[in-house]
Amino acid sequence: MTDFSKTEINFDKKDYTNYRVLIVSTSWNREIIDIMQEDAISELKGFNVNHIDSVEVPGAFELSQAAEKFISSYDAVLALGVIIKGETYHFEVLAHETARSLSQVSISNKKPVIFGVLTTNNELQAKQRAEIKGSEYAKSLLMMIDLFSKDAAG
Repeated sequence: MTDFSKTEINFDKKDYTNYRVLIVSTSWNREIIDIMQEDAISELKGFNVNHIDSVEVPGAFELSQAAEKFISSYDAVLALGVIIKGETYHFEVLAHETARSLSQVSISNKKPVIFGVLTTNNELQAKQRAEIKGSEYAKSLLMMIDLFSKDAAG
């Protein structure tokens, strides 16, 4: 049995009231996405992020397209999806291209885009991981907002 315990992500808690966050999520595997999204929103609200919008896209491949379209209006984007391995090579292509394209959106716009996409071998793994990953992705997003808002490393 795999241990899906929560990873501790520690950083100074501060007020994120003035930040705007967009959550882009997929309609595929909605039951699993909802668990992660609710967890992420709860975590963000715990850090006083008051402006959280969300938009839904069909699948993981479309996450980067929506992120690119809307990122100029936000300080950061959290992309949530689930890609479950099947019997074909489609899983590998989709996982790789989703990660690459979301990274490109971040790089080209100089804003954080968090890859909150579960890539699992089966639905049970996805459900188990979903219970803890939303808050982890939210904390990663806040850490990256801090990093991107600094004038220089140091």
